[in-house]
Amino acid sequence: MRISRKQLLAAGSGAVAATAFLRWPAGAAQFNFKLGNDQPPTHPMTDASIKAVQRIEASSSGQLAIQVFPASALGNDTQMVTQLRTGALEFVQMGANIVGTVIPVASIESVPFAFTSYAEFARATGGPLGAYVAAAAEKIGLRQLPGLWYGGTFQIENALRPITGPADLKGLKLRVPPGLIDVATFKAFDASPTVINIAEAYTALQTHLVDGLEVPLVTVRNFKFYELVKYITLTNHSYLNYLMYANPDAWAKLPKNLQELVAGEFEKAAKTASDTMASLEKTVETTLTGEGAVFNRVSPEPFQKVLRDAKLYAKWRDTYDPQGWALLEKAVGKLS
Repeated sequence: MRISRKQLLAAGSGAVAATAFLRWPAGAAQFNFKLGNDQPPTHPMTDASIKAVQRIEASSSGQLAIQVFPASALGNDTQMVTQLRTGALEFVQMGANIVGTVIPVASIESVPFAFTSYAEFARATGGPLGAYVAAAAEKIGLRQLPGLWYGGTFQIENALRPITGPADLKGLKLRVPPGLIDVATFKAFDASPTVINIAEAYTALQTHLVDGLEVPLVTVRNFKFYELVKYITLTNHSYLNYLMYANPDAWAKLPKNLQELVAGEFEKAAKTASDTMASLEKTVETTLTGEGAVFNRVSPEPFQKVLRDAKLYAKWRDTYDPQGWALLEKAVGKLS
């Protein structure tokens, strides 16, 4: 998605004053960076990011231009992580559950049935647990920018039947993201989890490669999954933050004033996007009901019991990071 310089400058009227920057020649940005994510332009994160890069280019007087590539335009999540680490991509926004494939402790943020509300989740991931995850990124050479992009609460959607308890998941072919915790969770429920990147999930449903999936309700709306799934079970089993990372070499090339501008604008954008997502989650059920979706709610206890009986909480504690797990349990109470 290429945004014209005229649009960028017009959108920058409310941005931070650019007095600290020299006027850069028109059409000749010194730094041309790319930002990739897996969500469409209608997602609050993408929308807020586009506005942020408009403000950044305007406030830097064109010295820094960032092109946003939404909806996996640069490749799937795994490919974008590789691009980020090799320097082919300067910025990426990615769900903590998927980040866990390269920063294992990040997976802890998506442990199922750990959090009881978005408020509890936001406190934990915006506090010591979130700081610990950011420090782990630094250790492998990735720079995590400040701000958390709330991606929604995971529910279970499928075309076959309502899910009233764990037994209803038996044999169900479910698309899951490429996160090890997601796979292990649905194996414990005797479902058939299939790892498919979000950009390919619609086709997988359409061709009956899978019967359903687990995504937040806003994602059901944005990707029009409601056209292919009828039953939506509100399990609230996992909460999602998108984390934003910069390639460290690209980041180091930016002068300090530009680093501060980028960090500040994206932190503000993350707050705006998270507030918007939280607001949308209050109304999207009505929207999807109007599209023909049938909703039901379930108690989390029977599902959590299956995971405890399978000793998955203890396994995740020992596998992903005992110290990080201690921070999680400090926020939510004993799990393992």
